[in-house]
Amino acid sequence: MEYLLWGLFGGFAVEGLEFAGAIRRSGKWPWKEPHEIVPLIVSVIIRLLVGGGLAAAAGAAQQINGPFGALAIGVAAPLIIEQLTSQISLTGATGGTLPLVGASAERAADPAGGGDAG
Repeated sequence: MEYLLWGLFGGFAVEGLEFAGAIRRSGKWPWKEPHEIVPLIVSVIIRLLVGGGLAAAAGAAQQINGPFGALAIGVAAPLIIEQLTSQISLTGATGGTLPLVGASAERAADPAGGGDAG
């Protein structure tokens, strides 16, 4: 339970700093319409749960030793998930490969890693 809470805090710290930066850059709330708040809140909740879940799993498996390790996992949760999914081949029930999404799909489409130059 302790690792879960530290992982949640790590995710919250990242989200809070990003939110504060968005307010500082624009000088106002980072949404234009009131209906845009719900997707923002849902995305933050997902981020926190993933960070907390990863930290709890790592703690239960004795892969981390102490609060700072759990906090670091909460901070790095999106990168950890991205790295894990890029290292394994996801297959469906029919044996076919599932499509990649997000950064993993972009990396697969551009194996040279060129990215944007500007």
